[in-house]
Formats: sequence, C-alpha cells, structure tokens
Amino acid sequence: MAKYLQHFPKPLLDDLVAGRWLPVLGAGMSMNAKLPPGVKMPLWPDLGNALAGEMTAYSSASALDSISAYQHEYGRAKLIERLTRLLLIKEAEPGDTHRAFCSIPFDIVCTTNFDFLLERQYDAIPRYVYPVIDEEQLSINGVHAGTQLLKLHGDLRHPSRLIVTEEDYDGFLSRYPLIATYLANLLITNTAVFVGYSLDDPDFRQIWSIVSDRLGKTRRMAYAIMVDASGSDVVRFERRGVKIINLPGSKSHYPSILADTFNELREHIRDNVISVSKVTEEEPLRELSLPRDSSTRLCFFSLPVELVSLYRSRVFPRVEELGFVPVVAEDVISPGQNISAKIDALIDRSSAMVVEMASPWTRAEFDIAVARNRSASPDRAHLPIVIVTNDPAQVPNLSGPYQVINRQSLSDDAFDAFTAELVKRLTQAAEAQPVRGNEAQRLLAAHEYRAAVIAAISGLEVVLQKYVGSAITSGVSIRIHRPLPLRTMLDQALEMALITEIEQKSIREWMSVRNAAIHLGEAVSAKVAKSIVDGVNRIVGRITGQT
Repeated sequence: MAKYLQHFPKPLLDDLVAGRWLPVLGAGMSMNAKLPPGVKMPLWPDLGNALAGEMTAYSSASALDSISAYQHEYGRAKLIERLTRLLLIKEAEPGDTHRAFCSIPFDIVCTTNFDFLLERQYDAIPRYVYPVIDEEQLSINGVHAGTQLLKLHGDLRHPSRLIVTEEDYDGFLSRYPLIATYLANLLITNTAVFVGYSLDDPDFRQIWSIVSDRLGKTRRMAYAIMVDASGSDVVRFERRGVKIINLPGSKSHYPSILADTFNELREHIRDNVISVSKVTEEEPLRELSLPRDSSTRLCFFSLPVELVSLYRSRVFPRVEELGFVPVVAEDVISPGQNISAKIDALIDRSSAMVVEMASPWTRAEFDIAVARNRSASPDRAHLPIVIVTNDPAQVPNLSGPYQVINRQSLSDDAFDAFTAELVKRLTQAAEAQPVRGNEAQRLLAAHEYRAAVIAAISGLEVVLQKYVGSAITSGVSIRIHRPLPLRTMLDQALEMALITEIEQKSIREWMSVRNAAIHLGEAVSAKVAKSIVDGVNRIVGRITGQT
C-alpha cells in the first residue's frame, strides 16, 4: 500500500507517467549520502562558514561572499582543493535515497551539486548516465539510452566550469547562453520537481523568472518535495511559484521517507505507463492487459532497428512456437518522451529477454534488465537473458549469469543455425512458465475477472498451438513457418476431433468477450469469467489428457 503517493496531486502523477517531470536536485539530496561515523555532509552555509574560518581579519556577509573571498585570497586551485575535502568527495557514497531515486527511469535529471554521488549510483545500478557539463555536449546527448544528467553548476572535475563564486553566478547567462536556453526550454515543456533545493541560486532564479514572465498564467506548475515543511517554507516557495509536496514524518527520518517515496513513484510508473501507451501489436497487447503481478508470455527483444524486420520474419515465429509472445520497444508508443520508462516497464513485465549487444541503446536496455534482476523482490522470478553478439568484445563483464550466443553472420544458413540455438536456449525458460489455467484461476480468485478471461484464452491458444499447430506445420520450412491464428486452429481442432462444434462456438463467444475487454475496456462479470475459465480448463484438460 502506497504511503506517500497520496500526497501527490493527480496531475503531477499524470505528468510523471507521461515523462514530463524535470527533477532538479540540490544540496539537500547529497545530505542522504553514506558517510563514515561522526562525519556530516555540509550544506551551502556550512561551506561558507568553514572557508570564512580559514581567512584572517574577514567578516562573512554570506556563504557566497565567503567562497568568493576565499578564491580571491588563495586562488581558484586552492578553492577547488578545499571544496573537494569539505564535500567529502572521496568518503561519501550514495545512500538508499540515491539508490531509490536513480531507480526511477528519468530520461533527464538536473542538479546543481558539484559531487558525483548520482553518477556513482547510476553506475552501480547499472544504468547509463551521460553528465552534461559543457554546451558542446548538448548536440550529442542522444547517442546513448539512459539518463542525461545536466550539471547546471558543473562539478569539481571541471574547475573552469564550476559555478561557485559571485563572478561565476554573475556571468552564468552570458558565458553559458545555450545551457541557460536549454534549461529554459525544459522548464517550459516539463514540470519541475525540486528535491533538496532551496531556490536560492541566483542563476536558476533568473531563468525561472524569465520563464514565468514570458509565459504568465500558462507557465507549468512547479513542485518541491519536502518532509514536515514549516509554514514559512510553504509561503517562501509559493511566493516563487512553487507548490510544496509536504510529506508527513519527522525531519530526522528524511532519508528513509524520501527513499520510500521514490520507490513508490517508480512502482507507479511501472503500473501505469503501459496503460497510457499505445500497443500496436495484438498479441503483446493481450499480455500487457494482464495485471502487473501476473506472469506473462512476453519475451522482450532488444534489437538494433536494422535487425527488427529480420527477427520478425525469421526468429519470432519459432519463439512463438515455445509459447512466448515476442515484443520489441517499437511495438509500444509511450506518451511524451518517456522512452526509458517504457523500456523499464516492458522488461519488468517480460518472462525472458533476448538482447543483441550491437548498439549503445541495446546495451543500455541490457543494463535495465540487470538492474531489474538485482533489485527484484524474493517473489519475483529471475529474468532469463540471452545475449547475442557477433563480437566477443561486445559482451559486458556483467554477463556472467546470462547465456551468450555468438551469431556468426546474417547469411541464411548461419542465421537458421543461430535461430535453432536461440530456441534451444529459450526452451528452458518456456518450460518454467506457470500453467495458464492455474494463473487464470488465481486471477479469478483475486476478482480480476477481465484478466482471468485474457489468461484463460491465452492458455488455450498455447495448448492448441502445441497440439494442432505443430501437427499442421510439421515439415514446413522454418523460414516461412508462422504460428496459426486461434480461429484457424479451432477449425483444425474440430477436424481432429479435439473439440466439439458446441465447444468451438463457445470458444468463439469467449474470444469476443476477451476482445471487448481488451479493446473496449468492457467489464467482465464474475459469473461470465468463471464460466469461461472453467470451460477453458475443461477443454484443455481433455486435450492434454489430464482428465
């Protein structure tokens, strides 16, 4: 049961699912790092105080003043050295809050932090992260799938790009106009959600003010996630056009509350992104219409675009014979730019995965699958992954638990041999699939009546493919073989005396109920669902000789 999700307005959650969040992380996020005993991560005022204490005959006016004076007194190099130590760059490790946040499949994340906690956590998941520091990177940020990390104030590895003194802040808009324009565009088209951010940075406030002035009432609402925010905090943020998501609990439990919140947000995306997407293929649509806690027959294929049609014609029919439903990312059109969330949801719902390690995108999708296996709860089955490569150097170090097939070439004979090997590797995963009749009964008992009907008909289709389809297509070339449509298999099953005419008519009526449930969203009553599930189980039991 979600504890914190109820504090988020529905329009904001809708934006999350549609991929229209722009997370903006401030220094408060770094406070959640894992540190050695007795050590505390400094906030912005703490940095100013520490540096002010190292200067003689100096009276601090503000943290920014102290940092600027320190650079003036000792130089930029010494300032970078001190900030590196004060911010515990070597000692700090990502905490549970970072782990939970980075598990949310955001395509773009902004931060004003100088440290590398986010990068380390994304690497640990693993998930490809692309830090954007300089303007020339903006034109090449789409080369990899993963998360673009826009580091607005630079970081400690790029001293000249760091925004930390009065001079840096004053010159931000003139020195980095493309970064400022890019950020302004993100704020125009997305909903900014601040975490651990005070809204005190003058450069960001300038851009925020420009966006607000130009758009007026049509400016998108912005939000800040806080725990036990005071009335003055609420007023201060709302004065700047930002509404607070005020989470209940003690500030002393800030890291764990944030971690739980991020976990709930991740699950909310996985629960809903497919339902707001358009699934273009019928078989994947049926599987994705099942509840998320149901086992599916989906086998996710992570493929370079140029190989999709070849796999559809030569590989997918053989995989369908095993009872799997092949699906590729292109089969699902997600709202907005929520590409990562769509891929994450498809992998989360699949029972097997095949990945061609031939492009940065497919390698990133492999990382998502590895992360899924690492973070899966004990009741979630391990996702079998088959890695396909034509170059051993493409196989990542993480591939240990997974099977690898070397595909020699795309010639007909070589590809037929590869397909046969792939089917052999996937057979074990197919045999481990739960019996669909059992799944339909479980869904029926859980009052998931639409899903029970979908699962029951799907199970019947698998059985008929095994007992009817294989008998008809035996001896047919694997290059032209196609699994038979269910209606065709019903006709053949009748000829083979596997079903009666009355049963054929009933099954077609059940198919109509299922199709209406999937395509029209029509409800299915408990009585109708039970009748269909019991009827399918009776027919399947007789065909398979279980009764």
